[in-house]
Amino acid sequence: MEEVVRRPALQSPDRPDAVFAFVTGLYASALLAPALTGVIALTVSSDAGVLYGNFLGFVTLVTAGVAWAVTRWRGLPERLGATRWAWLLGLVPLVVAAGYFASLHALRGVAMAGFFLSASGIVVGLLLVAMTRTRYARTVVDDEAVRAEWKAGWPQPLRTRVQVGAVVLYLVGTALTFGGEFVGLAEFWWLGAPAFVGGAALLGFGQPRTYRLAPVGIERSNYVHRRLYEWDAFESFAVTDDAVVLHRSGWRPAIRCWREEIEDEDALIDALAEHLPRER
Repeated sequence: MEEVVRRPALQSPDRPDAVFAFVTGLYASALLAPALTGVIALTVSSDAGVLYGNFLGFVTLVTAGVAWAVTRWRGLPERLGATRWAWLLGLVPLVVAAGYFASLHALRGVAMAGFFLSASGIVVGLLLVAMTRTRYARTVVDDEAVRAEWKAGWPQPLRTRVQVGAVVLYLVGTALTFGGEFVGLAEFWWLGAPAFVGGAALLGFGQPRTYRLAPVGIERSNYVHRRLYEWDAFESFAVTDDAVVLHRSGWRPAIRCWREEIEDEDALIDALAEHLPRER
């Protein structure tokens, strides 16, 4: 088994692109603009017209200022995408939303707007996580050095069970969230909302993804998102009756690729054996 690069270095990273900078600016404004507006409400005026005008101004200034600052920070998305710290982009809005919720008694209108904007910031934060992962993979994966490429999902029986469960969860969540009043279950909306979101998320689990095996690790991608798993993220691989299984380090679940969807299975197994021990 040959020695591999565990954590590829970023060589001469470029400045962040305009799309990433703009989305980062929107993310920051969703978290900060309501707080800045709250300062105006406490120190200058609580008039709704004044607050609305200041809020729009703060959104513009924070978005533009953060976007400009991001464009000056070479390699920012790639460096974030190389670490687990990227997930903080999705977690920070939770803390901020809790802060706005706690201040509802003092600044009801502003705090309510801040709460909902911060909640939407979770989605934008997760989008930024995907963007950083994609840009990191694009930077360090050498297309010419890719040893194997395949497209596969989970084994079909497992995939079917997950899909059925996701559809049931989605329908139950939809019924409780949006139809609760019509069936006398409106008080259970708090159960319906997580079921609705969870079911929608599970619909994508186990679907075919494109994989590429490179000297730095294994890249997994769909149509818009690319992610690189370095070799030290894996412990071993195995070949079962229905799947090629990549066992990941620690508590992380294994990656399963249905053998019937792999075009050149022998070439893939040979390439994996150069980097990972095979379980018998």
